Amino acid sequence: MGIRARHLLFLVAVCSADLVHAQCTSPIELGPPISLCAGQSQVLSAPSGYQSYVWNTGANTPSITVSAAGTYSCTVTQTGTNAITNGDFSAGATGFTSDYVPGTGGTYGLLSAAGTYATTTSPNFVHNNFAAFGDHTTGSGAMLVMNGTQVIGQNIWCQTVTVAPNTTYTFSAWLASAVSASPAQLQYTVNGVPIGNLNASSVLGLWVNFTSTWNSGAATTATLCITNLNTAESGNDFAIDDIAFVPLCTYTDNVVVTVYPLPTPDLGPDQEYCAGNAVALNPQVPGADSYLWQNGSSAPTLTPTASGVYWVDVTDNGCTTRDSVLVNILTQPTISLGPDQQLCQGQVTVLNAFYPGATVLWNDGSTVPTRTVSQSGTYWVIVDLAGCVDRDTVALIFHPLPIVELGNDTSICEVDALVLDVYRPGGSYLWENGSTLPQRTTTGAGTYRVVVVENGCATADSLSLSIIPLPEAYLGPDRLLCAGRTEELDVYRPGCTYLWNDGSTGPTRIVSGPGMYAVTVTNSCGTASDDVEFDLDFCDCPVYTPNAFTANGDEINDRFVPQFTCPNRSYLLRIYDRWGRIQWESTDMFKEWDGAGLPQGVYAWTIEYEPDSDVLRGTRTASGHVVLVR
Repeated sequence: MGIRARHLLFLVAVCSADLVHAQCTSPIELGPPISLCAGQSQVLSAPSGYQSYVWNTGANTPSITVSAAGTYSCTVTQTGTNAITNGDFSAGATGFTSDYVPGTGGTYGLLSAAGTYATTTSPNFVHNNFAAFGDHTTGSGAMLVMNGTQVIGQNIWCQTVTVAPNTTYTFSAWLASAVSASPAQLQYTVNGVPIGNLNASSVLGLWVNFTSTWNSGAATTATLCITNLNTAESGNDFAIDDIAFVPLCTYTDNVVVTVYPLPTPDLGPDQEYCAGNAVALNPQVPGADSYLWQNGSSAPTLTPTASGVYWVDVTDNGCTTRDSVLVNILTQPTISLGPDQQLCQGQVTVLNAFYPGATVLWNDGSTVPTRTVSQSGTYWVIVDLAGCVDRDTVALIFHPLPIVELGNDTSICEVDALVLDVYRPGGSYLWENGSTLPQRTTTGAGTYRVVVVENGCATADSLSLSIIPLPEAYLGPDRLLCAGRTEELDVYRPGCTYLWNDGSTGPTRIVSGPGMYAVTVTNSCGTASDDVEFDLDFCDCPVYTPNAFTANGDEINDRFVPQFTCPNRSYLLRIYDRWGRIQWESTDMFKEWDGAGLPQGVYAWTIEYEPDSDVLRGTRTASGHVVLVR
């Protein structure tokens, strides 16, 4: 691989010196000077569409909010037009020069030889061993693919562009490996001076970016080159795309903000006087630009003519402040304690004789404007407002509350009932079930509540009744026990005690061999007993059951049915609730239980079956639990 002669491509100049200078001719305007009042704020906004914003406050957002006087300035940065011709290679292999030459073909494709290049939409199209991937721009556009050479320092891409003096430019390009071995090592130069390096990733088709800035100084042209520093013979094959060289334009403007103090009107404290003694309201800000009262008057003072809130807006230097005062012009007071009342013991009523500015005297000598009453009697009050007097009287009767007692919360056996009696002479009754009788017989567990009313006074009481179920003991049918296995018998019921025929007292017992197993379950409502006989079996026809199913109608695991490994002569499946009551049964081994009409929860099951075999004789029994999910 000898050194190749520089290959010159057609280079098209797309911008003149005048055009380059025109790229940075968009000054910003922050607007005219701004006047604020103390406590106000103003949003200062620079035009949108710039890449960066720097205010003299340190903020870097397009807008800032200010409330203090001063001069505020903003400097913005804008990206100009890309000076590179055909940087995305959409026009093919044009607009640049290269020490490499266009590919001419060979064993592996168009770029079989080192030191060659070609534009393509995928590296695999120009070399059989190159990876297949899309360009950086759109994933389906063009890129420039290189078969690297062992000759060091060759420029793979160069282009000369016109630049504006004393302008900062950003040089950017994208790089991806077409072969993972020995990734390319590229150097980027402007006018022969390196400005940075970038190594390709060993991950095929992973585009990585090079970005660096360069200031033109006094230069009016710039020659941009990308050089491959990798001289490896194996690998060193890559693609470049989206080469850009754009100017960064900055503009600055400022605006002056002036803050004026607020005027301080003061109408004085709230005033209270009798009619005919009005005093003019004065905001105490002489010489202000303007005055505006709540009635539209623009005079410096205002004399009230009625009770109410009076306010004035005082404006000076364009800043406005409001003050207000409550004026109460006393007239003949009118006091009403309301009609005579009949109340209930435990209630209170508040008699209110308040009148702004008036004095109060009750029949018990108290002088507060309100009086809280809880006892029967006649109550009067005198109100005096600057010599204006009014008087009122009211009679109050407090009736005692009816006595209602349902007793303490309790529990009874499920076969028993309570009679609740709340009879009161002249009383009326309302139970929680709508009954209006004084007596009520309980019908089960729950909260029984009654309201008794006498003379318009009501008392409520409630009784929480729990039902103690009768004890239940169910061990299932006599059945076979698989040799070498155990089975747990469980007769647990809340609040019960247990006694097995072996003397144990727990709710469960482990069956590990043949024999008779018996239990007695006892609670405060009685006892229940059951026994079961186990014979030994080799269990060579097992049954398989799911431990849960979802009866929600989606036809996925919607039903429960046992699965057998052998045919059966007879079959009986039973489903039990937590109290051992049979909820469903079937003698059809193919019939499925869908849980219809039953709530979500855990259910027990038992299966009695006899295998249809000349070898497997006798009835087998299986049991377990299944969760019904809604």
